[in-house]
Amino acid sequence: MLRSLGVASWIVVIVAALTPTAPAAAAYPDRPIHLIVPYPAGGGADHWGRLVAQKLGTRLGQPIVVENIPGKGGNSGTAVAARAVPDGYTLLLGSVGPLAVHQFTYASLPFDPQRDFVPIALLESSPILLVASPTAKVSSVEELIRLVRAKPGSLSYASNGNGSPEEVAGELFKTRLEIDLHHLPYDGAGPARKAVLVGEAALMFDPCKGALPAVRQGLQRPLAVAAPNRLPQLPQVPTFAEVGLPHYELRIWTGVLAPAGTPAAIVAMLNAAVEAIVASPDVERDIAEEGGDVGSLTPQRFADFIASERAHWSTLVRESGVPQVL
Repeated sequence: MLRSLGVASWIVVIVAALTPTAPAAAAYPDRPIHLIVPYPAGGGADHWGRLVAQKLGTRLGQPIVVENIPGKGGNSGTAVAARAVPDGYTLLLGSVGPLAVHQFTYASLPFDPQRDFVPIALLESSPILLVASPTAKVSSVEELIRLVRAKPGSLSYASNGNGSPEEVAGELFKTRLEIDLHHLPYDGAGPARKAVLVGEAALMFDPCKGALPAVRQGLQRPLAVAAPNRLPQLPQVPTFAEVGLPHYELRIWTGVLAPAGTPAAIVAMLNAAVEAIVASPDVERDIAEEGGDVGSLTPQRFADFIASERAHWSTLVRESGVPQVL
């Protein structure tokens, strides 16, 4: 029978034999996917990681296993994700620290934030809010400035750790106003917030999504928001520009990424799924209630966003004078 095939038919047979079967992307996913969250369980990043895991698993028809790998401000887990096989079965819940700030505040990183990842989709972003402990005797930024100038170093601010975006926010605040605040670094946002609640630290530069629950319970006093406009959730809280600190706008954000080399078809599939998740009414409502903005960017636009954030934070780090973490 084969001898009776014409030349054209033989070409079809040869091409079919030489064309690789496609399939990894076509069958994707056919087993559980791992989502690395480079922060401790129970925090804000973990909340978003588990929310995305649940909804993404439903959409893709496979379980999404959340792996919390905390350490070094998110760098440890991010490094694990960077070394993963780029087959779509390991994803990263990335954030502003490891991806846009730490290359300027750490002497070295165990990954390259530009080279080692392919962006999938931005989830959300939230402006930084300056909050005061209930034990601190300040109810406004103006009072804070007067008190610290009268007694330099008398107030302290808590941060997520040395080299963190929150430390940059605090040091930038000090530098621009020429005041002296004592920095108290903690191992993560949870311990830093607790320090403010119990009065161990007087202040914290905290993303709204983390600060709002305590603010609503009256456990923290909001002083100013690092956004261009006041937040609908906190209409009584002025922007930093309104209290004499223009161009002080800082945001904390999270998104989903994959190791560099992940097939484009898989990246596109994941982007569509994540965009549908953040566009769902319940997720949009949750993000809005936390004072944040919904992300939902294409992979290329997310990559452009991260590049612009690196440029923005590199300038802020230089101005703030934050020492490098060795």
